[in-house]
Amino acid sequence: MNTKHSLWFFLFLMTILRLRVSTQFGLGVDEAHYVLYGKILGWSYFDHPPLVGWVQALFGLMPIDHLIQARLSAMLISILTSVLIFNFLRAKNISETHSLYAVATLNLTPLFNAMSVALLPDTLLMPLTLLIIISTEKVLLHSTLKNWVLLGLWLGLAGLSKYTAVLYIFSLLLIFTYLIFTQQKKITELFKANLWVGVFVAAILISPVLYWNSKNNWISFQYQADHVLSADASILKNLGSSLLMQLISWGIGPFIVALIGFTALLKKYKNQKEFYITLVFLTVFLLFFIYVAVSEPLLPHWMLIYFILMIPLSYCYFLQYKNYKKILIASVVLSSLLSFTMLFELGFKVFPAKYTSTLYEGIQGWDAIVAKANDHLTEINKPKKALAVMNWTLGSRAMYYNNKNSEVFVIDKRFDQFDIWAPQSNIGYELLVIVEANKKMEHLAHLNCAQLTEVGEAKTLIKGIPVNHFLYYHCASYLEYKP
Repeated sequence: MNTKHSLWFFLFLMTILRLRVSTQFGLGVDEAHYVLYGKILGWSYFDHPPLVGWVQALFGLMPIDHLIQARLSAMLISILTSVLIFNFLRAKNISETHSLYAVATLNLTPLFNAMSVALLPDTLLMPLTLLIIISTEKVLLHSTLKNWVLLGLWLGLAGLSKYTAVLYIFSLLLIFTYLIFTQQKKITELFKANLWVGVFVAAILISPVLYWNSKNNWISFQYQADHVLSADASILKNLGSSLLMQLISWGIGPFIVALIGFTALLKKYKNQKEFYITLVFLTVFLLFFIYVAVSEPLLPHWMLIYFILMIPLSYCYFLQYKNYKKILIASVVLSSLLSFTMLFELGFKVFPAKYTSTLYEGIQGWDAIVAKANDHLTEINKPKKALAVMNWTLGSRAMYYNNKNSEVFVIDKRFDQFDIWAPQSNIGYELLVIVEANKKMEHLAHLNCAQLTEVGEAKTLIKGIPVNHFLYYHCASYLEYKP
């Protein structure tokens, strides 16, 4: 096979494995939350723009298994991203062989595999990041209407995906400012009518987010600002936690290569036209996430848009030097072993459950847990009754797996999307509360009921080993949330 055939064959095998994995466990917290977006369509949502929900709604129309419905789009996006990266590297005069190795390396990292199964807003940004950078390069070469419209299109879709899309705007401003001050471009060349058409396209695309927020007191922007601008005294702890989380998520080898490679690429290619645009974007992404890591530990997928570019570029850079090839191969082998261990366990449950049970916490058995909760709810002979959980992470699974007509309330002090979905007061309701057994005292301490009675429990087992344990409580005539 030639290199391109090898690429497609590799992606085909990875997709078959991911398809198998996708059908073997239930939806996680974030997955269920975004599938709910697709079931309860809106112009936007409290914590994220709407595109992830619109995509879920589209795939939800397909007559296939509900788990594949929820995850097929992520698998297709990972294929698209891989092909875009391959073509992107080839356009930088990197050989087909090295480009193939770089794409394969990215696909063999644990987090890329996770994002190739779970559709999150960050998943949507994987191909959009490549398309924005490619379109920026084209605009600077040929400032045509078509190129500006395409750039506006990709920026608008990114804005519909996640609020961190504002980083692309900062990157573009830096690039344009640099070009003007170095006299490589005149202001009149950049700011022609074609640019404003591109801006208009992007503005039209993000208008649903602006419209929804204008109707909801701009709560999403306030939430994101508080999230990003918050400060924490535990700076070193947050940075250490973020570093460790990213290292585990991407694999030790690819993580280290991507960090060292960034410095090497910046030093060697910062003044070369085919690289400096990409390096500006990468620098903005990296500096932003370092800043966020000072305030709070980064979640694994938050640095996705940095690593999906930096890992392939770094491996291609170091593959030029024979002295590094053995180290690079070893790093990929270690990363792929971790990835395949995870994939084969999730897809085939090959390891003893006593060692892997924690892997299934939160993703196994929720259909049975909610079904049993509804059985207990039918035993309550009152007109105003509902299911209830004590935080949004439980709420997303409870709502998704609730195939009855019963309402689901999230009882906490945090204002979020669930307060928008269920704005009516739950005071006076008879509640069947689903409580995590290991957090029993913490959850029950916040419930103020006329009477609180334990009515049952549910356990999820994997090969006879418990992975989830929930208790059911009847909260008679719910009064209020106790802080």
